[in-house]
Amino acid sequence: MKFRELFYLIGLKPKLRQYGYRVDSFDYLPGESVEFANWLHPAAHPKRVEAAEVAALAEFLKPGDTAIDIGSHIGDTTVPMALAAGPEGCVFGFEPNPVAFAVLEANAALNPGRMRIVPLPYAAGDAPGKLVFNYSDPGLCNGGELRGLSRWRHAHAFAIEVEAIHAESWLRERYPEEVAKLKYIKVDSEGADARILRSMSGLIDKFHPYLRCEIYRHMPEAERRDFFRFLMDRGYTIHRFVSLTEYRGERLGVEDVVNRPHYDIFAVPAGA
Repeated sequence: MKFRELFYLIGLKPKLRQYGYRVDSFDYLPGESVEFANWLHPAAHPKRVEAAEVAALAEFLKPGDTAIDIGSHIGDTTVPMALAAGPEGCVFGFEPNPVAFAVLEANAALNPGRMRIVPLPYAAGDAPGKLVFNYSDPGLCNGGELRGLSRWRHAHAFAIEVEAIHAESWLRERYPEEVAKLKYIKVDSEGADARILRSMSGLIDKFHPYLRCEIYRHMPEAERRDFFRFLMDRGYTIHRFVSLTEYRGERLGVEDVVNRPHYDIFAVPAGA
């Protein structure tokens, strides 16, 4: 816990702050550029759109496919997905943090004719309703639901109420054509990844999408094992996610769940 976070937790904290964004242009391919809205929060490292990252996604996410990005933040993972899926594809970006969502919306509007992003200002919950998300700073840069964790453990003193939907039901009802082309789900939710994917088990069982998710540092060993078994029972092989240009690292088994305190995994459906 940082010293200032202790002051925040005992109530000595500033009011919430909001930061804008700037639109940057990056060389993407020879003769082509791509625009990206970067958040001006002082703790937000500027992001780039790299052709190598889109190429890594393109190994399993093809033009016309659908992807779901849960925990889109400002869209730094959403935009590469959308470029890989192209204008005939679709990426649903879930981001309940209202200040990050404003930047995600801006990114969804950039690069017209080259991609399609549907920004959604919701959390993916077990059921529709309200959830409390906690953040580590007054600008709401880093945080999430953090259910079941003591505030003295996660040290995120800034709480906001967000709206949750049952993502599978909501998407099936409103976007059936896009859902039928589902190929990839990415989840980054500060510890709720297993719970979210279980709530989307109908989509996983029917469409067998590739999955990238986080094994959060505070996830107990028993929950990690249950999560791995949930994926393996559905025919997935589990790999350590190495980087945005190398998705399929070493293969992992249930015995490997606590080899690292915090890491991402990439789950590959049977036969892929």
